[in-house]
Amino acid sequence: MTAPGPDVPLPALRSRLEAVPAEEDGQPVYLLRDLEELSESSVALSGGGVFLASLFDGKRTAETLRELFVQGTGSEIKVETILELARALEDAGYLETPALAERRRKALEAFRASGRRPAVFAGPSYPAEPPVLSHRLSDFFTAERGPGKPAAESPDKPAPLGLVAPHIDFGRGGPSYAWSYRALSERRPPDVVVSFGVAHVSPDTPWIFTPKAYETPFGALEVDAPLYDALADKVWYDPRADEWAHKNEHSLEFQAVWLKYLWREKTPPWVPILVSSFERFSPDEVPSKAAALDKAIRDFAGVLKEQQDAGRRVTILAGIDLAHVGRRFGDELELTPDLERKIEAEDRRSLVDALALDADGFYRSAVGDGAWRKVCGLSALYTSVRLIKELGGASAAPGRLLSYGQAPDPAGGIVSFASAVFDPKG
Repeated sequence: MTAPGPDVPLPALRSRLEAVPAEEDGQPVYLLRDLEELSESSVALSGGGVFLASLFDGKRTAETLRELFVQGTGSEIKVETILELARALEDAGYLETPALAERRRKALEAFRASGRRPAVFAGPSYPAEPPVLSHRLSDFFTAERGPGKPAAESPDKPAPLGLVAPHIDFGRGGPSYAWSYRALSERRPPDVVVSFGVAHVSPDTPWIFTPKAYETPFGALEVDAPLYDALADKVWYDPRADEWAHKNEHSLEFQAVWLKYLWREKTPPWVPILVSSFERFSPDEVPSKAAALDKAIRDFAGVLKEQQDAGRRVTILAGIDLAHVGRRFGDELELTPDLERKIEAEDRRSLVDALALDADGFYRSAVGDGAWRKVCGLSALYTSVRLIKELGGASAAPGRLLSYGQAPDPAGGIVSFASAVFDPKG
């Protein structure tokens, strides 16, 4: 980087990075890691450094960043120090630059040419070795805040119509995942899983399809090709137009890992679908009032009802998190126990609607009051609730909340998540 002046905007920090707590020379630090696998470098930053890096938005100058850092931390910092950080981040490949854009283009071309979706988070986010990963996941069942007992071995209940699981990293949300997948283990496996995850990059198409099998350390989770084709045929655009969003998205990879852990070679096929933010398509109305969105969801439901009528057991799996509040997410709110309680109260009110299969009520609740909680699973859970209700029919039973949790974000913030199951009536 040619050192710019204090009035020249600095490049934006890449969004697909992970801040991992670590220790260096006896001091706590955070290691920035590349979740897109475009760089092999890591950068160690203090908590203040992570906060400063998070302010790099591609529009702010070093002087503006200095002012925001002082406001946010109460500590002074020199413009020269900010420029040094910018150079270090660019050298590591962590800033959005033309060179980084070219590297990403080549990586996406290689992804499109592959028939598999690699387990990109195996290693950086969870153990890549099957025995180690299996042991880690099994520990979550008996961990504090977990269900207290391991996965069941002799399921005697029918497959659920729906399941809600977190997509936060296993280190923070493992016990909540265990609640979801313990409930799944107590029931007979479905014949197919249709899973809706969050497309955090939120591309231009509402539902993003891929026919690629998801690799996991326990083996690949294969796609139900006929059902994939039938569902993909119901959207009004190229269903693979934004397929690149699957490459480095964790929300469905984490579900694939748990499904394969639970059932191994007996795991049923699935259809993995990422969901963009509906607010960009339906800014002023609930999605049921947006004709194109509503028709597609109804058409999806028709396809799944046909599967059900043919005797196939279909489970809808939503890999979602809830609130994202704090400076990491652009807020100036002070993180206090009162704020945590407020987030939980609002989350639970929204979940009441979701569990009652009132998708529009859930949507209104989540976007109410300026959408201050920034519920990242909003559109994926909305889609899932609509489909679960259709599969359940006129007498669809409400869902059951299994667990609720919150976890801190390393860069300053709170993320909340929940587990729930929807069983057939009777």
